Amino acid sequence: MMARTTQHGTIRLERRYKAPPNRVFAAWAEPEARAKWDVPGRWVIAEQTFDFREGGRELKRFGPKDDPRLVADTLYLDIVPPSRIVFSYSMTSRGMPISVSLTTIELSAAPSSDGRDTHLLLIEQIVFLDGNDNAAHREEGLASMLDKIGETL
Repeated sequence: MMARTTQHGTIRLERRYKAPPNRVFAAWAEPEARAKWDVPGRWVIAEQTFDFREGGRELKRFGPKDDPRLVADTLYLDIVPPSRIVFSYSMTSRGMPISVSLTTIELSAAPSSDGRDTHLLLIEQIVFLDGNDNAAHREEGLASMLDKIGETL
């Protein structure tokens, strides 16, 4: 029998976007906008549901173009437009659980921008299950996604 292990991690990422908070919030809240950035790097979304509201649940199957093996099951816990999004999600790979996360996104007017720019703070608390992922990989993926948001604004 395989040994069951857990590894805990916290990721903290910040970005400044040259767009007001309501526009950055819309990048999360509007399906067409989110489809442009919602996977790391060159990965693809094979299937995705959209239910961006408190209590809403979304499923997304994604990964490399030739192997979209990952599934994220997201539950939105708290949404305060245009300043806060809190959600939990579990991730599987080919049906095997790999992680469970709680993520908070905070959006605010960036200092000295007169509301024209946005400061984004992402904090994700994660438990990785049985060595199937790690904080360095997850941080790299999240950073890539946040960078892509900036490219789409």
